[in-house]
Amino acid sequence: MISQVILWWVVTGILGWLAWPVGFWLFQRLPGRGYAFNRILGLFVSSYLFWAGGSLHVIQNDAGGILLALLVLAGVSAWLVFRPGGYGREMSSWIHQHPRLILTSELLFACCFIGWSILRAFAVGKIMPVGGEKFMEIAFLNGILNSQAFPPLDPWLSGYAISYYYFGYIMMALLTRLTGALPAVAFDLYDALLFALGACGAFGLVYELVSSSDRHEKGALPAALTGAIFTVLLGNWQGFLEILYTRGWLPFSLAAWTGVPNFPGAAQVTGTFNPGSFWGWGWRASRVLSDSTLSGQSIDLNPITEFPAFSFLLGDNHPHVLALPYILLGAAIAFQVLWMALLREEPHLWRSMAFGWIAGGLLFLNTWDYPITIALILGAWLAGSTLSTGLLSNPTLRSTLRLGLTCLASGILFYLPFFSGFSSQAGGILPHLLPPTRLIQYLIMFGPFILVLSGFLPTSWAQECFRSGRRVALRRWLRWWSRLVIALLFLFLVLLALAALILWLDAVRGGNLTATLLPILEGRTPGEAAFLAFAYRLRRPGVFLLLTGLLSLAGVSLWEALEHGKEGATDDISRTYAQAPDPGLIFSRLLAIGGLVLTLVVEFFYLRDGFGVRMNTVFKFYFQAWLLMAAASAYGVWWFFRYGQQVWGGFPALILKAGMLTGILAGMAFPVAGIISRTEGFSAIPSLDAASELHRDHPEDWAAIDWLLTRRAEGATPPVLLEAPGKSYTYAGRISAFTGFPAVLGWSLHEMQWRGTYTEQSRREAGIAQVFSAPSSPAAREWLKTWQVEYIILGEAEHTYIHELCSRVEQPCNPVQVEEELAHLYQPVFHQGQTTILRLPSSLP
Repeated sequence: MISQVILWWVVTGILGWLAWPVGFWLFQRLPGRGYAFNRILGLFVSSYLFWAGGSLHVIQNDAGGILLALLVLAGVSAWLVFRPGGYGREMSSWIHQHPRLILTSELLFACCFIGWSILRAFAVGKIMPVGGEKFMEIAFLNGILNSQAFPPLDPWLSGYAISYYYFGYIMMALLTRLTGALPAVAFDLYDALLFALGACGAFGLVYELVSSSDRHEKGALPAALTGAIFTVLLGNWQGFLEILYTRGWLPFSLAAWTGVPNFPGAAQVTGTFNPGSFWGWGWRASRVLSDSTLSGQSIDLNPITEFPAFSFLLGDNHPHVLALPYILLGAAIAFQVLWMALLREEPHLWRSMAFGWIAGGLLFLNTWDYPITIALILGAWLAGSTLSTGLLSNPTLRSTLRLGLTCLASGILFYLPFFSGFSSQAGGILPHLLPPTRLIQYLIMFGPFILVLSGFLPTSWAQECFRSGRRVALRRWLRWWSRLVIALLFLFLVLLALAALILWLDAVRGGNLTATLLPILEGRTPGEAAFLAFAYRLRRPGVFLLLTGLLSLAGVSLWEALEHGKEGATDDISRTYAQAPDPGLIFSRLLAIGGLVLTLVVEFFYLRDGFGVRMNTVFKFYFQAWLLMAAASAYGVWWFFRYGQQVWGGFPALILKAGMLTGILAGMAFPVAGIISRTEGFSAIPSLDAASELHRDHPEDWAAIDWLLTRRAEGATPPVLLEAPGKSYTYAGRISAFTGFPAVLGWSLHEMQWRGTYTEQSRREAGIAQVFSAPSSPAAREWLKTWQVEYIILGEAEHTYIHELCSRVEQPCNPVQVEEELAHLYQPVFHQGQTTILRLPSSLP
């Protein structure tokens, strides 16, 4: 397995160097020229070319198609370097000027990738047989590897293509083919790769911010490393609380007061610093919010509060993790846009389209991340243009609109093949009527960043006021704060009234939407529910006041910087770096505003989906907010340690620094304890095969998987399987998941989430039930012909399914007779233990 780690390190390095000229052109105004993003950009561009070529049927989904995509990338880069007036000499000069940045970036990637590969080798429970979504993720990878073209076949709904944002799995499949790794090995290594790419992306973003603020780049590398730690390694405070409780230093009453679900009820006091199994305390750290009904009763679907360190320890290669490096890449693009606006450089059409193309990749990676990235890009351009040409002048508004339309158009244009077959369960935006988040739970989640931002934002505002000769007027901030509070409360009241009206009209017309919200309304009228929702926000205002206060600080300081920046604006378009305002400080405030707004929005709204509450909305928005606040906080720590004493004096600055460091150290308790728990003290036999434990625990099924894989002809269409269907998070669908051969039906509820409807799944469930209860019936044969089934699986999951099916009163049958009948009707071609594979004739009578 060591050879695979080295091979992945080398291959990703080659991709990075192939794409560096593209990055050098893309980030032309940034001090670091986006060097730390090379591998991220290389994997993105090569995967896009591979996918686009396969979608247009120009290339095939094989090693030859990948090599052709790499040749195109190499050709574009060669043209950028060697064309007349190309970047050859400039790149050579830049390399000689930045050896420390290059060396640190490469060492950071190597240490993170190799280190996390070691952790993955020792991790236990890599792909769990039940729970988690790793079956789905390995199914997508194998489904893509088994598809002849794109869109790839859906391994859990035969005859259909994947209806999900699957670009991250295209990237994983590309590296799997390039390195020749087994899919289960690639699954483990890709988690390590994402950890390393996320660290490098955060490192690169913070480096560009600090280097732009400090022309001599002093402290840029340490600050950038801090950004990497904050983004992928730092945890929330729940890990620290778990350790305190386990050690016996946190009283039960105080732990219970936090209201974190299952804490401290499921925790134990052992007198040690070891909080126990990661699946206990570690899981609680990803579920720290507890929502309740309007009557105050706890609900089952509590918000998901994952953060990167938890996700990487869990090892889920899910879209929110797959997109992580590319959110940071989008933020770097936004910072490049800010620089261009400050220097009054209108983006060329090709460059604007490139910005939109890369940002649009998030639509295909994890659609939720796209709006905030576009908003960040346009906000950066608006801020920079305002500083250069005046506050919200007509040229500023026109150029912002032009950039926005170009980015949106190119983001859609370049991904049309994806949109043509994509459907979703998203059903609009609904008001969050349930009680708001408790302040203590919000601080447990984002405490390290809130402490840093609470020191950084007011201090940076005060310093700007001192330098410009203005007074630090608290009344000015309080005026901003009170206006924001009143505006948001008024807006929420209006929206509640509108929601009540919509629900009333809906009830008159039949009540479809009202039925969806019935568990939340609890028999109340829409008006009563709206009144209670507003009353709860007045009784529990902590999170609202905290976030609006910090947003007001960031907003007033940014607004005043823009107002005073316009006073110094000149008509000289060729402004130098030395003449420009501090872009790092401006952009860090934009990042902070973005992160804070994302966590405030979910207090009032959520995206309607199959869950009916804000569980998934909090999950997606909090994860994005973590990335933005981590970068802003890393910059804030550097800035405060450099300038804080000048503003507050020695002792107050020392107290604030101590508070920041204490909060950060409390957050570092999670990764330290998490690494030990996740690997059980590095006691297991190391293996980078993510399927090794399933192979050990279910040898008969794995023998069937191996048999199927060895009998598929190269280039042939994969056969259709019939195995026991499952709802979600079960052992069902394991054969199709680990072969990539399409099953008639796998996890049906996940298919509903991906497609927004349960019609086809319901129809197939009824047909599968007929096949596994009355296999000789004409209806069963007709179903098998319709689905073009080639193999029927009879294994552990099927035995259980048939027994449950036959136990139903409305469909009585004998499980033993059913299995004997299936074996009589169709040819057994594989048998080991309790697992049998039956082959159907090419044409059923």
